[in-house]
Amino acid sequence: MQKPTKSYMAAARNVLKYLKGTVGLGIKLSSDGNPNLECFCDSDWASCGITRRSVSGYFLKFGGSLVMWKTKKQTTVSKLSAEAEYRALSMATFEIVWALGLLRDLRIPQTKPVQIHCDSIAAIHIAANPVFHERTKHIEVDCHFIRDKWRERE
Repeated sequence: MQKPTKSYMAAARNVLKYLKGTVGLGIKLSSDGNPNLECFCDSDWASCGITRRSVSGYFLKFGGSLVMWKTKKQTTVSKLSAEAEYRALSMATFEIVWALGLLRDLRIPQTKPVQIHCDSIAAIHIAANPVFHERTKHIEVDCHFIRDKWRERE
């Protein structure tokens, strides 16, 4: 702040006063002794009654504690439930990559690959199958992203 006004200085003082008074507060995370990430993802196929777009969701656990979560309406309509599940898997994988980068920056090593729980056998087969089919062509970008991450874990 090069030329702070009185109101900015008063606000800054209030922030500093608040921080000083809450030094001992924080969020306590429990640990199950497993310092690895674990992910659960799912989708609700065609759940929006107006647009018929699906809703994706995931949550990440670290050491048994919930650390990240998100639900979001998908940007396109999925013709199949497997497609909606695959898009949820893609969204979760993208966030896992970010979380792994954060843990790396914090010097918290990940000793095992991230375990992803997905209840769609079809989405898992699409992720593991190196061959593209005509019926999965429209989700090709998500396929490439997940397959790259799948190969990196091996």
